[in-house]
Amino acid sequence: MIGTEQPVEPVLMPEVANDGKIVPAHYDSGRKSYWTTNSRGGWIEITEPSLRKILRSAGFYNKPNKGDYLSQVDQKIKEIFTEQDVDYAGPLAGYNSGLIRRCGNRLLVTSSPKLIQPQEGEWPVLQTFFERLLVDGRYDQRPFFFAWLKIAYDSIRRGIWHPGQVLGLAGVRNSGKSLNQALITEVLGGRSAKPYRYMSGRTDFNADLFGAEHLMIEDEHSSTDIRARRQFGAQIKQFTVNETQSCHGKGRQALTLPPLWRVSISVNEEPEAMMVLPPMSDSEHDSVADKLFLLRAMKEEMPMPTVTHDQRHAFWKRMMSELPAFIHFLLNWDIPEELRDGRFGIKTWHHPKLLAALDELAPETRLLALADQVCFGEEGIVDMKLVMRTEWSGTAEQLERRLFDSIFAAEARRLLSYPTACGVYLGRLAGRRQSRVKQLRTATARKWLILKQPEGAPT
Repeated sequence: MIGTEQPVEPVLMPEVANDGKIVPAHYDSGRKSYWTTNSRGGWIEITEPSLRKILRSAGFYNKPNKGDYLSQVDQKIKEIFTEQDVDYAGPLAGYNSGLIRRCGNRLLVTSSPKLIQPQEGEWPVLQTFFERLLVDGRYDQRPFFFAWLKIAYDSIRRGIWHPGQVLGLAGVRNSGKSLNQALITEVLGGRSAKPYRYMSGRTDFNADLFGAEHLMIEDEHSSTDIRARRQFGAQIKQFTVNETQSCHGKGRQALTLPPLWRVSISVNEEPEAMMVLPPMSDSEHDSVADKLFLLRAMKEEMPMPTVTHDQRHAFWKRMMSELPAFIHFLLNWDIPEELRDGRFGIKTWHHPKLLAALDELAPETRLLALADQVCFGEEGIVDMKLVMRTEWSGTAEQLERRLFDSIFAAEARRLLSYPTACGVYLGRLAGRRQSRVKQLRTATARKWLILKQPEGAPT
């Protein structure tokens, strides 16, 4: 496995004790509060007055002895404040409850993921569900999904970070996309969070994400605005390949933490729904293509009846009962050699139909369509004899001015929303559609050649 093969370093901190009575207590310097355990062994956040009551009930005196300035309670609170402080307290994705030291900080992890333990057995309903969801006759996408999930589960089970692509699933409505995401949540520890507001730039605060292993995005909360999509793409790169992340809670100082995250996205297959996905770029430096799976979800009949609430409940209960056997299968299943990748463990794959749909929605594709109208449509007529151009050449600035002066000005201004957009999009077209767009370098300027689409040729 490729990753940071460093075990979590435990931190041994003294516990408050009095005559054999143990009171686990730590000071949270970020929240200015205290943490102790409840009767069930879980960690709870408390105020100083509550801590005083706990210490008194454990036998610490609340009044100072003769000649002392502080009572036993005050002395212990001072020790907790100065010796048992932690830089972060709360759940941390992928880590079990307890005290650890990571990224130079002392961390109190207050809850653990509930990983399902593998158990040998059969999983016929899950097997049928995955087959009907991910096999479209020509493409069997199950090996990519199984490998992605296997690597993610193993990373959390071992507590070792491993880079992982974002899993995108697109299909028609009610095909089982969200149900598949719910199953991912259960496999990865039972905790999920919604990261889209942060990933699209709507908020600077993301502390709520650090307590969930599965970050889940669904299209009903997503934006098709190109700026949000670009921000989303930049965050995808951060979430997939960076081991440490900045945790920023409202009213608190940001802190670097190492969550074990996996991100999944489900969108409907309609063009307007797929517009939430980030633009794919062929640029070596800013591409998200290798960091985003695109699997197509098929709409088939579910393995069990799901018409009534009771039927849906029975279906979910049956799938949950089969998860131990499915996880046992994953752990003992070998990723096919031809699909392995040295960085992520599994090669990124895009369903051709989804990739073609995204290409049609890409801003550079829209630019080429506008250029065709302006250069080779009615506005491209060069004389009164209705002679049409077959090619256009010029700089990106010249094409931009021509678009802005055309009847398509409003759409062109929305598309070319920043000063160098036209040149950037032409560069992408020159790399992807060399039969239509070519770069013409001169000693003084960078020019572009746009060729008219031949009649009857595919777009």
